[in-house]
Amino acid sequence: MFDSPLDRLFFIAYLAATLLLGLWVARRGSSSSRDYFLAGERLPWYAIGGSIIAANISTEHFIGMVGAAYAAGFVVAQWEWGNWFTFSALIWIFLPYYLRGGIYTMPEFLERRFNKTCRYIFALASLVLWIVAQMAVVLLAGAKAMDGMFGVPPLFTILGLALLAGSYTIYGGLISVAWTDFLQFIVLMVGGLVVAAIGLTRAGGLGALMAAAPEKFHIFFPANHPDYPWFGVFTLFLSIGIWYNCTNQFIVQRCLGARSEWDARMGVLFAGYMKILLPFLVVLPGIVAFQLFPGLSDPDQAYPVLVKHLVPAGLGGIVMAGIASALLSHLSSVLNSSSTVFTMDLYRPLARRAVSDDHLVRVGRWSAFVILVIATALALYMSRGRHSVFLLIQNVGAWVAAPISVIFLLGALWKRATAQAATAILVFGFPYTALVEYVLFKRVSWLMPYDNWLNRTFAVWATCLIAMVVLSYLTPKPAAEKIAGTTWSPAFLRLPEAERHLARGARSLVFWWVLLVVVVAVLYIYLGWFQLHAGGPIASGSSVGFR
Repeated sequence: MFDSPLDRLFFIAYLAATLLLGLWVARRGSSSSRDYFLAGERLPWYAIGGSIIAANISTEHFIGMVGAAYAAGFVVAQWEWGNWFTFSALIWIFLPYYLRGGIYTMPEFLERRFNKTCRYIFALASLVLWIVAQMAVVLLAGAKAMDGMFGVPPLFTILGLALLAGSYTIYGGLISVAWTDFLQFIVLMVGGLVVAAIGLTRAGGLGALMAAAPEKFHIFFPANHPDYPWFGVFTLFLSIGIWYNCTNQFIVQRCLGARSEWDARMGVLFAGYMKILLPFLVVLPGIVAFQLFPGLSDPDQAYPVLVKHLVPAGLGGIVMAGIASALLSHLSSVLNSSSTVFTMDLYRPLARRAVSDDHLVRVGRWSAFVILVIATALALYMSRGRHSVFLLIQNVGAWVAAPISVIFLLGALWKRATAQAATAILVFGFPYTALVEYVLFKRVSWLMPYDNWLNRTFAVWATCLIAMVVLSYLTPKPAAEKIAGTTWSPAFLRLPEAERHLARGARSLVFWWVLLVVVVAVLYIYLGWFQLHAGGPIASGSSVGFR
């Protein structure tokens, strides 16, 4: 595999195109902080949508999600299709406030709505999470994937990806990240399509695959299923979904750089339609691998096995470019957001003097460099051991999502929510998660049958929601001037007056949103009908974390 000169030529050309595009786009921008961190607020909808998808996808999908589909089947498509709800919340609730408030970062929202303590806690927690789980571990995962599929030594992959992503990200900021993400989005979709199409052809087509393995197309599992209980799966959007898509800097930041509010919202809708397609590129291949190569000892090897045995010479370069695209886009997005949060949420507020735009850009570049060095060193260190990459990533969302999603939701929707309550939830939500995971679901008899990270996450979310409501009523009501303009109102449903002409006819946000919801509903109804009529045993499943 990857011995063909055409494969190597295509891959090298792709890497060169990525680097040149990132540097060329960066040279077209100016050096103000808004240009560097928010792309000068001139990103069109298609760049935003493509960048959201590219930033979201990593080897966690091509390896972890395919492996989960190999073990459990199509139920894992919920991690993509369930985004209809969280993207809806982003479009109709959060984005209008973020954009009209002119904020740079998600922690900044918490200071405006609550207090500085919430901002600093969230900023520090986000930086640690991103450096360890979203950069170092993803670099390690990419190194293992490239080694397993193409025989590239982990050292070369880690250093190569870090140098390439760092070169244009540190120099150009968000505008370089967004446009290289768009290129990478196209390449990774094409690379995923190649493997999916070849695999389905070898399996006899989708109809034959569904007839041969009907149990792999179940989407509703029992409430006490050890890995994919239906209640936990279908309440995931309330906690991890809101946290990941509505409060996560490296997802939302490209929306903040939109040239208009219409572009930001339409970009999210475009990403929603791409989320509908993604299971056919990263879930179906897992089921194909189960059919063609049953009995794999490690389900996470399903995608490498497909690539090794099915992809002919001449197409390997496209597949390898797709994998590299997923890694580069994710790495550059997280790196850019990490430097933004460090600069705007920690350095600027804590600086003892006024700082210029040029100074902030320099701090952003240097902080990105230091963050990249730390993440690369961690990845190289972990590559020397025998770490289970996806176990390292798996429960991260479950530990941080619930308290964060609660304070953002109530902060945006409920005027009575207080800063004292938000601070308490943010501080005590994490140790409470440990209590739920290690004590309540392990020792309380009626909870033990439902001991699953999805059910535990919902329990933490529900408890945090109730606790924040109670604590808000026990603490002084926030001053009217403090919450003026910081909570949602029906006016946010409509675009600003100056932009309403953009959403007429075929450009209507409501039309495309309703169509998105209908398409997702039809898919769920069809698979539910198929499960009811096709029968087949419930798959045993395998816990793998992804969004």
